Amino acid sequence: MNQVAKRTSSKRVLDVLEAIIQNPPAATAIQLSNSLDIPLPTVYRQLEMLAEEKFIAISPSGNHVAGSRLRSLMLNSLNHEPQISLRRVVLEKLSNDLDETVSLSVPAGESLVYFDRFESHWPLQNNVKVGDRLPLNCSASGKLYLSTFERKDALETFKRIKTDRKASNLITTQKEFSAELDKIRERGHAFDNEEWFDGMIGASVPIFNNNGTLCSCLSTHSLTSRKKMSELEAKMPILQAAAKTLGDILLRDE
Repeated sequence: MNQVAKRTSSKRVLDVLEAIIQNPPAATAIQLSNSLDIPLPTVYRQLEMLAEEKFIAISPSGNHVAGSRLRSLMLNSLNHEPQISLRRVVLEKLSNDLDETVSLSVPAGESLVYFDRFESHWPLQNNVKVGDRLPLNCSASGKLYLSTFERKDALETFKRIKTDRKASNLITTQKEFSAELDKIRERGHAFDNEEWFDGMIGASVPIFNNNGTLCSCLSTHSLTSRKKMSELEAKMPILQAAAKTLGDILLRDE
């Protein structure tokens, strides 16, 4: 294989990976072939190679998502980004302004993973650590992430979620969850009203890439013994302003 052919082949692999990360629900072999203008047999070979190396995986719905090796690379890279100090300063200020713990999570295929958080001083905390996955059906960030999916794909994902936890306000039907996604899309942010844990409420706002796709969720949570939902709702402008600042930091080239 000559050098030009090698470069073309390498670029196609990178194009396939980028397409999968940016839009997992549309990442089937045929859709990737059509959108990237790559012959279908070539796409199949590339997908097979990437899957063998665990850079991608096949979801239950048949599309391709980021695999364990790629997710690990993405999360590790965030801890060494050039602007990490600025990011931590913003999170610390936000935590102080809200008087609560704040967190950042990122999409990884059909999952949402914590990659940074700043703890408040309160002794009682939700025991979620960096690297943990958030439940998409009941956490504020999880619901916010699903609201960016095509409705059919969002409800199919909701349908597949199994949970033994039965919080007081957990949404259990597709009809109710679809209505919740409508509310999130209309207001542009999401709440968790004791849907994940009894006695805990939360809120999440999106951070978007330059192309308008969600790249991260900024969230906070509180115990109902400390705050009412109305008090948390009143803090949304602070959370949204911080999300804009963080978006500018995360998307800087240097």
